[in-house]
Amino acid sequence: MARLIVSMNVSLDGYIEAQGQDDGSWLRIDEEVHRAFNELAAGAEAFLYGRKVYEVMIPYWPDAVEDATKPAHEREYGRLWIEKPKVVFSTSLKETRWNTRVVPTGALEEVKRLRQESTGYLLCYGGAQLVSALQQRGLIDEYALFVHPCALGAGVPFFRGRVDLRLVDVRRFETGALALRYAQQTPEGDALPL
Repeated sequence: MARLIVSMNVSLDGYIEAQGQDDGSWLRIDEEVHRAFNELAAGAEAFLYGRKVYEVMIPYWPDAVEDATKPAHEREYGRLWIEKPKVVFSTSLKETRWNTRVVPTGALEEVKRLRQESTGYLLCYGGAQLVSALQQRGLIDEYALFVHPCALGAGVPFFRGRVDLRLVDVRRFETGALALRYAQQTPEGDALPL
């Protein structure tokens, strides 16, 4: 059975989006951080998305592969993004390009099915509603958080309730960002095996 890893860029105070118009200027993503994204993405069997996050990806990543003005690490991620199977949980999206499948209903059941039929890990990039539903049902095995050195003060919180975790790994980047890996605790207090 596959593990489910949720990966997200998070502000120091736990937000994934600034209040109001979020242009992403608070993110500290350089080549080193991006290569860490690429490493995580390369090992995934599939990417899972909510509609909003998926729609943020569409304008950039499909074209990045062939764009010689983009750095190599971005072209590499673009290639991964196109090649990996993507599942988008949405009642309104009809998009099926770029190896994408839309699941309009039964998101939690579909995640359970995907975990049963896969090995290795599935990588969920959110959004907030999808991650919250997965958290509430105890379906997340691990969190791969990229914490950026900026406090937003308000916005869309990543965690919407108590989640007990065990720190598995810390990686520091020159930008001041951290890659934090946490294992989900079981009700008995033990971390799930990785």
